[in-house]
Amino acid sequence: MPLVLSEQINDTDFEHLFAIQYNAFWKDPVIRAFYPGGLSDSARWDNVEIFIRTLGWRAHNVATAKVVDVQTGEICAFATMRMFDENPFTFAQPPHFEFPHIDEALRPAVEWVLNSKDTRRRTFEALHAPGSYCYFQGLGTDPAHQRRGAATLLVEWAIKTSEQRGSTIMVEASRDAVDYGLYTKRGFQTIDTHHYFDPAVCRADFDGMHVTTLVRKPGGK
Repeated sequence: MPLVLSEQINDTDFEHLFAIQYNAFWKDPVIRAFYPGGLSDSARWDNVEIFIRTLGWRAHNVATAKVVDVQTGEICAFATMRMFDENPFTFAQPPHFEFPHIDEALRPAVEWVLNSKDTRRRTFEALHAPGSYCYFQGLGTDPAHQRRGAATLLVEWAIKTSEQRGSTIMVEASRDAVDYGLYTKRGFQTIDTHHYFDPAVCRADFDGMHVTTLVRKPGGK
């Protein structure tokens, strides 16, 4: 069944888009911390609003796209990308998060992710390429639709959008995406790799955090 990319995001899409992100990344302790209660009836709508704010779906400088199954009309994947006139990480203050309802057993992993995120911000800050930047901040594929090419469509959309602006594009990628060559096959260069593993935290449903920072300059140079 063919897939098609669309930049038309409707308000009625957000519940499904949030479900895609949560189902794809629920093992990530930060996702659990951001969205307490997950997809439960009591928490779903509050979490959808958090999802909209966190990924900036309605922000003026955010480009958005979804991938739809032509036959069923079902949304299979989505992406969001923030656009800036200059490197957004230069002199930026580290973000502050509070998670009062977090499972204490997961707190060390969440703190590592946030602390390492500040380190990753500094690797992006060190980029001295002049001109505009795009931060490819969110890509999620419904687990039921993986390996169908949806992520490839979205990465190619992000590249096309950044090329139209003459922008350097930055991304933080999962181990699976890196192993698959989702970015490196398309001109992204690896900057650094970050890994977290704590036997006291890592359980059957969480095998640690693996994040690779990559950058692609205009023209894939």
